[in-house]
Amino acid sequence: MLEYWYKEKRTLVDFRRGPLGPHFDGFAAYLKAKGYSRDWGREVLSKCCQFNAFLIERGIATCRRLTESLIEPFLDVYLVNTRTAGTYYSPRVVARGVLELLFRYLVETKAVKPPRLAQSKKPHDWLLSPYLQHLQDECELSG
Repeated sequence: MLEYWYKEKRTLVDFRRGPLGPHFDGFAAYLKAKGYSRDWGREVLSKCCQFNAFLIERGIATCRRLTESLIEPFLDVYLVNTRTAGTYYSPRVVARGVLELLFRYLVETKAVKPPRLAQSKKPHDWLLSPYLQHLQDECELSG
């Protein structure tokens, strides 16, 4: 499906290497099915391919080691010499949105595990948590 977006053989070879390589054809089909224009679809795929090259440089060979925590370090490298010309355009926000779209696709296809949601700490947790644990352990109550 990458052939819909790109014609050059070397570009297709570049996409199909690295940890994301096996997933790009499906992602390209996903973008087409969602109605992305040819220009914007190529832009999205291009940024994702650069992210894939970043992963290869970091020695990440499979999606099992892939987490969203890699997005910010990539953006720091990817945007090191980028200047924003307009007031309302942020290359960082656009690139982050593209990579978040890629991660949503990878989670949907079960190539990547969904991120764990951190439990929020409340000021009264120091008192309530031990009490709830006591109710479960000692009183055999569950909530």
